[in-house]
Amino acid sequence: QVSQDEGLFMTPYERNLDFWRQLWRCVERSDLLVQIVDARDPDFYMCRDLARYVSEVGKDKRLMVLVNKADFVSDELRARWREYFHSTGVDAVFFSALRELRRQQREQLS
Repeated sequence: QVSQDEGLFMTPYERNLDFWRQLWRCVERSDLLVQIVDARDPDFYMCRDLARYVSEVGKDKRLMVLVNKADFVSDELRARWREYFHSTGVDAVFFSALRELRRQQREQLS
């Protein structure tokens, strides 16, 4: 009710406590967590709350951002995002699932 009074609405997915329990358990048991974001707007898709929670659970835990669809953005934009993530202390890896699939298909044909 409070969230509705404030004009905030949670989806049924966000209200699912089983999901959150599983996520919390995963964070507690893992040394490295990988958050996958879309290269076209990584900042929009990045969950800052997850990063904060990971750092609160333990200083020995690491969060890495996998920026998927990297082939959809220019080399210059990738470099700027890489710089941004580095400046904020976030480990980021750029990846293209489509490019990898094509590479694997070429290998199979060879």
